[in-house]
Amino acid sequence: MDDRGQTLNDYVLGISVFLLTVAFVVAFLPGIFTPFNAPIGDSTTARASRGATFIVGNLSVDGHPNVLDQARTATFFQRNETELRETLGFPRTTDVNVTVVEEATRTVAWTAGDAPGEHPTAATGRVVRIGAKTYRLTVRVW
Repeated sequence: MDDRGQTLNDYVLGISVFLLTVAFVVAFLPGIFTPFNAPIGDSTTARASRGATFIVGNLSVDGHPNVLDQARTATFFQRNETELRETLGFPRTTDVNVTVVEEATRTVAWTAGDAPGEHPTAATGRVVRIGAKTYRLTVRVW
């Protein structure tokens, strides 16, 4: 009679193949989606930082860093995306959004440029004062 059942060797081989297959899928499946989630490079982060520094430096009241002149700030935020990009010295392939939010109420006071949407962005923030209120100026680049 040849009623041979599953031996220990058969079981170990089957489980090993199964575990190797699961490990392969877990290790390489995230790599399939990598091209769609490109990381933000250092140059993009540096560009956002330079943009925030430029804005605060050029809109500040003389002798008072981080205190922005209200009239110059309002004029700055009337620019469209192309003018904003040119003012900040960014290449045409760069998208930029500058937003000023009031700290106390979290309401948007000014914004310029397109909204980033679902794009990964490099962002730099600065705390500024305009008049008697404190705001957060955020420059997003993608």
